[in-house]
Amino acid sequence: MDQYNVRVSVRNLVEFVMMSGSIEVGAGGAHVLEEGTKTHQRLQQNREENYQKEVTLSQQFEREDVAVTVHGRCDGLISDGERVTIEEIKSTSKPLGTINEENNPTYWAQAKVYAYIYALQNYQDKMDIHLVYASRQSTETVTFRQSYTIEELKTFIDELLEDYLQFQKILLIHRINRQKSIPTLEFPFPSYRKGQRDLLKAVYKTISEKKRLFAKASTGIGKTISTIFPTVKAVGEGKAERILYVTAKTITRQVAEEAYQLLNTNGLVWRSVTITAKEKVCFQEEINCSKEHCPFSEGYFDRLKDGLKDILANEQMIDRTIIESYSKKHQLCPFEFSLDVALHADAVICDYNYFFDPRVKLQRWSEHHKETVLLIDEAHNLVDRGRGMYSASISKSTFLEASRLLKGKNQELFLITKAVNDLLLKWKKELLENDQFDFLEFPKHIVDAVAEFIELGDRWLAAPGSYLEEYYPIVKDLFYEAQAFSRVAGLYDDHFRTMVATYKSEVEVKLLCLDPSRLLRAATKKVKATIFFSATLHPLGYFQTVLGGEEVDYFQDIPSPFDEKNVEVFVSPISTKYKDRQASVEKIITVLRDTIHKHTGNYLVFFPSYEYLSQVLEQYQEDVIEEDIELLVQSKLMTEKEREQFLEKFQPKASGIRIGFAVLGGIFAEGVDLRGDRLNGVCIVGVGLPRISEEQDLIKQLYASQGYNGFDFAYVYPGMNKVQQAGGRLIRSEEDKGLIILMDDRYLTAKYHKLLPSEWQNYQRI
Repeated sequence: MDQYNVRVSVRNLVEFVMMSGSIEVGAGGAHVLEEGTKTHQRLQQNREENYQKEVTLSQQFEREDVAVTVHGRCDGLISDGERVTIEEIKSTSKPLGTINEENNPTYWAQAKVYAYIYALQNYQDKMDIHLVYASRQSTETVTFRQSYTIEELKTFIDELLEDYLQFQKILLIHRINRQKSIPTLEFPFPSYRKGQRDLLKAVYKTISEKKRLFAKASTGIGKTISTIFPTVKAVGEGKAERILYVTAKTITRQVAEEAYQLLNTNGLVWRSVTITAKEKVCFQEEINCSKEHCPFSEGYFDRLKDGLKDILANEQMIDRTIIESYSKKHQLCPFEFSLDVALHADAVICDYNYFFDPRVKLQRWSEHHKETVLLIDEAHNLVDRGRGMYSASISKSTFLEASRLLKGKNQELFLITKAVNDLLLKWKKELLENDQFDFLEFPKHIVDAVAEFIELGDRWLAAPGSYLEEYYPIVKDLFYEAQAFSRVAGLYDDHFRTMVATYKSEVEVKLLCLDPSRLLRAATKKVKATIFFSATLHPLGYFQTVLGGEEVDYFQDIPSPFDEKNVEVFVSPISTKYKDRQASVEKIITVLRDTIHKHTGNYLVFFPSYEYLSQVLEQYQEDVIEEDIELLVQSKLMTEKEREQFLEKFQPKASGIRIGFAVLGGIFAEGVDLRGDRLNGVCIVGVGLPRISEEQDLIKQLYASQGYNGFDFAYVYPGMNKVQQAGGRLIRSEEDKGLIILMDDRYLTAKYHKLLPSEWQNYQRI
């Protein structure tokens, strides 16, 4: 039988085999890692001459048909000629007097693995181990010492590896079967649509050359299967090991699940996992992840290994339903379980934020990135989502509320929350005097004060019994808000601006990422290859710039595979500019009367805002009260059930006329698939420009300073993308036919004509 190779770090080996305990809430974060690193460095610098720091150790162990390479770096190695000592340093916020030698067996285990590797390679019969706990709040340390013979160490490592390989063999068997299934896997449809083969080839080439691809693939190409299939083939050839399929909307996640299911039905052996938001899968009435409140958190790691073995041995398409079933069976938090299962998947389907957002991205996946292909569905959404993920804010009112609650109960936390509140109040007065509320400069005095709260809050949240205090929830929520602010502050550069909003006594400090391109580029460079794809990635040059593209990247523009005769496009030259809106109402109603009122069917009319929609709606309802028209209206806060009821009204071959009033960029303008006669026409009022605001103007100024047309980048291109998305609801298959009516005189200009999809450009004026 062939020999199979497995690589595992010392830490991952030990933590997997010896996992135990409950999910811990509140502690941790980038600042803790940073403090830990500083503590390590301080201790290492003060050691004697015969001390070696950060010593790399690696050893291959043969076990039947598996070769396991265990690797890592021990914190310190001391050799005095006769005895050799492995030193492990652990920083802690706990009082050193509360720590004893029996605490944290995983720390001892890591040191024992390092000791055995060193002893094996350097012919040592005996090894000493020092486990050093260093306080993060002072220079104090406490050291525990143990000695082991090489026989004792060997017995310990043999037991570790035996346990680890029981689990690894489940993964190896799956991987062997996966690799065998891929070469014979055929494209799951009898023929390729026009342009589809070009997209498949472009994706495969991009992965083979470890690059990035920006693909504008019109609706109907079959974007999902056309990106997944060649990526699976690349995995079969060893060009990659896993796929991360990220999306902005739940509906596109379902399409990806269906694509993998289709390939599995055709013979592919493949394990995919879908990550669902914690708020949706939590079994408790209220989300409180502390072990004292949640039985699925308490003892989570004691039960996790059995849960993983069970689900991985029996399931391939692991969606929300499957996760919930196994979570209940093994009493595991369904959200955390999905993340742990995903570590062992061939494909993960999830929201953008699990890869990009510094507040929630999963460090546990990072070691897999070099062999991962990133597929970014509906990539046009990543621009605004990127700005949102890399921005953060804090409010004076939250610190004030916390300080009032903490007064007389926790002096340390009271003083720091009051200090932040007072600092924001003082800054507000200075800003009002100078009449300036946005800055290039980084608000260091605010960030430093927030960092002090994070340090104290982290220590308190991790303390035993803190969850019993009545103010625990507000401190925890404020801690997470402050931590998000601090993480974004660590990314701040000239692509950011600081904005301060004031209202009565409120002060809100926003760190705004105006241009996320640098951060998106850095993130995508961590993976083997990245595919950005969308039907509306137009103009490509704009998206290349704002999504962090470079000249060496690949670009693919694939036109619609459908007959242009299937869609009739009309332009009505109505001015919908803000100053002309009242005058436009009657003209819009007249166009609707002269076009869609003359044909039975289902129609959507999109407006640039709820306000504009309401203006037209009020007059329209008066005008058509006697006509046989069913009018549906999108409201601002629709429940999921109300959304479904809205769409269910759009049935094929229905009698009469059905018109839905909706908003550009809203829930019905994207990700809605109304095939055949379920939708006969789309009307779009305006060119979709975002509302003029201080933030959009800052974006305009930033891109103008970089030599681009700032107005186009901040307003025109985002607006026209919404127009393309809304119009894309109409033609979803070869059989679909219908009309698109564009109501705005700007569509008649060369600038806006050029921004329309090619199949719309041969429009008729009405």
